[in-house]
Amino acid sequence: MSRRPDVTVPSPCLPPEQAEQIRAELERVLSNHLFRGSRRCQSLLRYITEQTLAGNTHALKERTLGVEVFDRPPDYDTSQEPVVRATASEIRKKLAQYYQENGGHSEIRIDLLPGSYVAEFHPVTVPEPVQEPRRASVIGLSLALAALAAVVLCAALLSHYQGSALDTFWSPVLRAPGTVLICVGQPIAYNLVSASAQDKLQKKEDSADPQLAGSDNGAIPRKDLIVLRDRYVALGDAICLARLASVFEGHRKAYRIRGEQSTSYADLKESPAVLIAAFDNQWTLQAAGQLRFTFEKDSAHDIDMVRDRAHPENKQWKLIGAWPHWNVTDDYAIVSLIRRDVNTDRPFVIAAGITEYGTMAAGDFLSNPQYFADALPILPRDWRTKNLQMVLHVPILHRTPGRPRVIAAHAW
Repeated sequence: MSRRPDVTVPSPCLPPEQAEQIRAELERVLSNHLFRGSRRCQSLLRYITEQTLAGNTHALKERTLGVEVFDRPPDYDTSQEPVVRATASEIRKKLAQYYQENGGHSEIRIDLLPGSYVAEFHPVTVPEPVQEPRRASVIGLSLALAALAAVVLCAALLSHYQGSALDTFWSPVLRAPGTVLICVGQPIAYNLVSASAQDKLQKKEDSADPQLAGSDNGAIPRKDLIVLRDRYVALGDAICLARLASVFEGHRKAYRIRGEQSTSYADLKESPAVLIAAFDNQWTLQAAGQLRFTFEKDSAHDIDMVRDRAHPENKQWKLIGAWPHWNVTDDYAIVSLIRRDVNTDRPFVIAAGITEYGTMAAGDFLSNPQYFADALPILPRDWRTKNLQMVLHVPILHRTPGRPRVIAAHAW
């Protein structure tokens, strides 16, 4: 999959008097635990923000940032020392997680889109509260319930003849005009600079020879490694991609595949979308940031979890010590359907787990009509016309996910 340059959508223009409001937001971001432990991220984000506010966006180039922020010599090799790219990628993920956890308290959002070193500032749109209906009379309520029963009966009969409940779930994306964009998360990977050394390492890992496989040359120096951000996809995410692509193939709906590093905000505004993976996909974290069920990471305590904003006291959907080997017996995933996003004006679906096993199971759930049908008793009765989120529990045995089951659902 080739990468094309991102098309950056300009941020909404903010009046000059709001510069101090942006700076105040910057200080809140940098004082958060996600940024406090990284001087590199703090320095680069502060410099980029101030230069953007000053209108010096022409100077926000990789080499210039390396010289001005990280004290590299003017002629340094950016391919051998990708400090700017690595730090910017880390900032994007930290910003996505910050606004996922704290977005409700911010009036302005600071973003650093992929392929750009220019900060963007977005006013945060707070959805209006839903007004509770007035109490109906006993007679009116009875008539309403009778009408609702008739509607439900008709809907059941129609679903029997028109398709499965899973088809109903996918209908907003399938009926939306345009090609579906499937955006897959991309974990950061490393290759050895020396091809021969890489081959030797690969042979050592694959070898059945105990002497060769057991050899250990110690830590690999940083100068011998090169960072790759847009080349690899986790196996579980790729299997999820194959499952969901089969859905579109079955409905003859055109789709295209992009890695999250080569997906821009403009792409998401042009097409209905499917977002795969959580912590390796910044677009998932941003899209799910204001939803009821979302992902949360506490790296300091090695905890990854699904968070329920309606019940923050619920902390049972979590994994402890999963990183780096993912030797887990359970995983959790979130499946979301947004019929019309307030920012992109397009529908999108999220299929994401805490680990790749949860993401793989989410792909199974969204491509298997029987799995989805088993969840119907737990879904709200009016889910067919609403936005919908479901939390899945996934048993894991020998690194293979079992049958996913819905343990919580929310429609609005």
